Amino acid sequence: MTSKNKKSHYLRVGFSLKREIFFVAIGSIIGGFTMHLPRILLDITTETQYLVTLLVMARVVGSGSPEVGFGLHMLVATIVGIVTGIFLHKVIKFNISKIKNGLIYGIFAGVVVFAVFAIPVSQIFLGPNMAELITELDPEMTFLEASELVNQNFVSNLIDLFFMHIIWGLTIGVLASILTRKAGANYRCHICDIEFSKISTYEKHVENVHENPSPSLNRILILGGGYGGVGVLKQLQEAFQSDPEVSISLVSQDNFFLHTPLLPEMATGMLASRHIATPIRAFCKRARYYQAKVEQIDLNNNKVTITRTLDNQKRDLEYDYLVTALGGKTNFFGNKNIEKYALTIKTLGDAITLRNHIISILESADQEEDPDVLSKLLTFVVVGGGFSGVETVGEINDFVRESAEKFYRNIDVEKIRIVLVSAGEKILPEIGDLGEYAVKSLTNSGVEIIKNTKLVDAEAEHVVLDNGMKIPCGTLIWAGGVTVDPVISNLDTEHSPRGNVVVNKFLKLKNHPNVFALGDCASITDERTGKPYPPTAQHAVREAKIVSENIISSVRNENSQKAFVYQSKGSMAKIGKRNGVALLMGNKIHGFAAWFLWRQYYLFTLPTTEKKFRVAIDWFADLFFPRDITILSGVK
Repeated sequence: MTSKNKKSHYLRVGFSLKREIFFVAIGSIIGGFTMHLPRILLDITTETQYLVTLLVMARVVGSGSPEVGFGLHMLVATIVGIVTGIFLHKVIKFNISKIKNGLIYGIFAGVVVFAVFAIPVSQIFLGPNMAELITELDPEMTFLEASELVNQNFVSNLIDLFFMHIIWGLTIGVLASILTRKAGANYRCHICDIEFSKISTYEKHVENVHENPSPSLNRILILGGGYGGVGVLKQLQEAFQSDPEVSISLVSQDNFFLHTPLLPEMATGMLASRHIATPIRAFCKRARYYQAKVEQIDLNNNKVTITRTLDNQKRDLEYDYLVTALGGKTNFFGNKNIEKYALTIKTLGDAITLRNHIISILESADQEEDPDVLSKLLTFVVVGGGFSGVETVGEINDFVRESAEKFYRNIDVEKIRIVLVSAGEKILPEIGDLGEYAVKSLTNSGVEIIKNTKLVDAEAEHVVLDNGMKIPCGTLIWAGGVTVDPVISNLDTEHSPRGNVVVNKFLKLKNHPNVFALGDCASITDERTGKPYPPTAQHAVREAKIVSENIISSVRNENSQKAFVYQSKGSMAKIGKRNGVALLMGNKIHGFAAWFLWRQYYLFTLPTTEKKFRVAIDWFADLFFPRDITILSGVK
């Protein structure tokens, strides 16, 4: 097998819908001009009025200018080109990058447009206007005579139109083929599932990775598919899109990126689960993706052991640069009872489980006759005075009360008890005295807030606070803290008291300059305050930018390394229906305005246009319809 055949063995060619439509539209516009050239040249040589056709087109819109007629024709050509491009991509699935295929498609498109569009338009609009125009150009001819002349030339005009549209189609085919070959195709290695924009880069990749592995290949391995990991992935792909000397891989146990700030709304029926989750493969245009669990990181041998999700098959991945962005796990502080009985809201599965549980509780409460059991069922305890706990309790309060009033008529809404337990003196301490506004708003909406108190134990039917109080409840939701993944805490490097790895200002592990850490798994000291930066999504996004730039600099043998310095732009929290609090660049905002800003910000930060559209539709529907109380079967 020749080298060329070997390389083609790995190749899959894909085409961009937007680019293909654009290229066909360009071909259609140019074709709209070239299709008139033979007729114009013929009319000039025979001393015929060659502007007649354009004048007739102009008369359709009430104008007598040939320029208007030409503009109208080009507009129609553009619209037809766009429709033709969509048809090409969606229906035919034709590889138009081949000139032969382009010519075939062009002839086909020309014939179809001639039959479906040109003939009806010619008969309905152009024919009558042509007769009127002839009488104006030759006053001695009556309209009846002009109409007879048009009818006599019907066949010749039809043949003329046919060949004009064949020229139009051939122009589309040739131009679209050339443009698609140059810039419209992507070349994917089906073994690595990596996409390249240039065939030359793809061929170099095959040579360096599959045929003769290059010692100069830079292998970048990213662990984690959250804000940090995906942020690094996007920027590295953009930087190294055409660099065959760089290999990028990403490992994540979940095959989707989760927009976690919207989890409470998903858990309470406002948003569909798939609308806040985006497949990681949608981002991996230039990277290899592994759906797997990270088992071990060997810093000394530059190796990571992963376990495939489906069958627990293990494999080792070697790296030259490692990015650890594994995020955190729910911290139960070693309390096994709380871990056993509490529901959490950290993952998509958590949110679905919580949603099903709440709806099941309401279904049971609607049938319950024992007042003590009913009281327990209708008591919901949320632990955590931070953003996650406050936003969760606000959503649950709205969802439970509205659903009970709308659907569960045997439940007295006044008997519903929603409790927020916070170990701190304040809730939402990050936003100062706006926390007091949040307390008042939540209290007014029916939430009972217990501050300066820890939840220390839990059983199936009650929870215990550190002041000895027992609260009978049917639901315990724990949003009380985050801890690092054991893979991170077991690394042979310096750790903070929280267990995350300590990194320097360049976000590198000490004694391991090729290993970067960010997000929940990293402890990054703010040199201005001497305290660690908070592990928020806002900071993770910024950290991803610095990590990416430093890796790019290292790969390109540049000496510049950027330090992480970041001043938070502020914080926001949604605290109930059309209510929120926000501290933005020192400005305190609350109420509807803060809620609106919260929504706009998180809508904007959704990763794709599709997800933005779907979430916006869900929010719009919420203005008119109650939340969904369907239990998702098969999910526990």
